[in-house]
Amino acid sequence: MNEEEAEAEEVEEDDKPVGHGTQAEPEGVADEGERIPRIVERMEEEDRGALEMDEVEDYSDDEGYTVLAKWKERGFGNPVIQDGKHEDWEYRANEVAQGAKYKSIDEVKEAVKRWSVSLRKEFRVVKSGSKEYDVKCVKDDCTWRVHAYKGIWKTHWECSIVTEHTCYAAGVEQTHRNITSSFIARHMYGLIIDKMDYEPKLIIRHIEQTFHYTISYVKAWRAKQKVFEMRFGTFEASYDNLPNMLSKIVARNHGSAYDTYHLPSFRAGPSILQ
Repeated sequence: MNEEEAEAEEVEEDDKPVGHGTQAEPEGVADEGERIPRIVERMEEEDRGALEMDEVEDYSDDEGYTVLAKWKERGFGNPVIQDGKHEDWEYRANEVAQGAKYKSIDEVKEAVKRWSVSLRKEFRVVKSGSKEYDVKCVKDDCTWRVHAYKGIWKTHWECSIVTEHTCYAAGVEQTHRNITSSFIARHMYGLIIDKMDYEPKLIIRHIEQTFHYTISYVKAWRAKQKVFEMRFGTFEASYDNLPNMLSKIVARNHGSAYDTYHLPSFRAGPSILQ
């Protein structure tokens, strides 16, 4: 998937409505928790909040999303999201320099985004592939550019071209196209995992206080879901693994039995396993 397709996919995903159907009486089937009154009431409250905070969704050019393998090498059970001795806006702290080396393309993308946000400038992706990554300023008359390529021994990525901005900000912008839901998920992973009931409105407030930009309620909600996917995997993967898990349970508990059947989706989507 190229960069433009990835951008279109995430914009489309972030624009999807958030909500779930409910039924009055429990039936003893899978996902019954979604119909427990207190949970339904909480979801409806967040939906009302989404309507109150409705705003125009900003653009996004998020790339392919991957699960982070480790967080500062302190173990997955103790993720570190922020070092108290490090100042986010320290000089060169978020700057990408020519000749800088990174372990993977994901680290290059993250560094470029952080630098762009700290400069309060937006960029667009010109090329993103397995061997090359190239971005430019959104303003055509600006010379800002970052080009990175995979090292000759394919052990790292190196920034070979880094030029400065020649454009000027027209005013104070409230949104930033490069603060995507994936960017927010990576930034807030530790906070949300430590407090899984972290509300989208708190995510919005955190981004405002940290980066001085406003994001929509929908984008905050999507970022929270992506954190859960990073930690627990997708809902689709969980359903795919369910039959195998049930088989293992039966194999280790003699006399047990299970059965599954599929229900057609009312929204013309994939069938529902119960």
